[in-house]
Amino acid sequence: MKRKRQAEGLSIRALSAIIGVSFSSLARIERGDGEPDNNSAIRIIEWLGQEGQDEGLALDQVAYVHFRADKNIQSKTVHCLLSAANTIKQQYDLAFHYDGEGEEAVSLVLSKQEMEEMAEEFRKDLGVGDEEPLDALRVKIEGVDVFAPSDIAELDSDCLAFLVGEGSDQWSAMSVPLDLDADRWAVLRNDQHQLVRQKVTYLEECWHIMLGHKLTKVAKVSDAFGRTYDSTEEHDAYYLASASLLPKAAVSRCVEQGESSEAIASKFGVSQPLVEYRIKRLGLWKAFRGLNVSLNEG
Repeated sequence: MKRKRQAEGLSIRALSAIIGVSFSSLARIERGDGEPDNNSAIRIIEWLGQEGQDEGLALDQVAYVHFRADKNIQSKTVHCLLSAANTIKQQYDLAFHYDGEGEEAVSLVLSKQEMEEMAEEFRKDLGVGDEEPLDALRVKIEGVDVFAPSDIAELDSDCLAFLVGEGSDQWSAMSVPLDLDADRWAVLRNDQHQLVRQKVTYLEECWHIMLGHKLTKVAKVSDAFGRTYDSTEEHDAYYLASASLLPKAAVSRCVEQGESSEAIASKFGVSQPLVEYRIKRLGLWKAFRGLNVSLNEG
């Protein structure tokens, strides 16, 4: 890396801007003080190109998809999902290759208030009242096509059987960009999971798309590499999905009225853990649990 950088007359800071790896990381790598993480390694090897290959630095294919899967996902599950992604792209007659060069992860930090307002506006746009459950699986975004595995024509029968059978507990969704500008997407959802899980998973992917998040990170999933969002974007998408399903005003009223998390979950068609996550994030846990707080007598 140092040899090529110097040959091209680049400073470490200039190379950092080109490939999207931090200055401090590149400086440390050049000094031999540490190994790059997966994301940095992929970007460096992409930039080295043929010169890297001549030195034995091979680049595994990085799938331009976003997996939402269990951390212990099996290799077969990953490759069946990649096969599904390729089959979907073939249906759209797509054959582009993404190298990620020149893109940097730029995260827009959203405040809790901003996200609450966005979720409230989202529900209003859909015509869903504060006290009504949102049927998330009916949400349709322009430019986004949604599939279950059985909807994918020409998908290998063995992969289809595995994704909806033995491997179904290892993945929940996969998003596939259908153009380089990420204006069109396909979302593959696992329709074998309980509906309460499908709802929040699908809305997470929807919010990533509606927020314009880019697949600029790299993560190793089993024996393959896939692109993903950074941790801030993952947090925001989950927060917005939960806020869309459980509106702040309604949850606050339920807590004030002493309703249980099971009752709230049943009312809005979501899971009990999601209700409790929402209550905690709204700062209502003390009231929900009826915890008394006082000062010890001096």
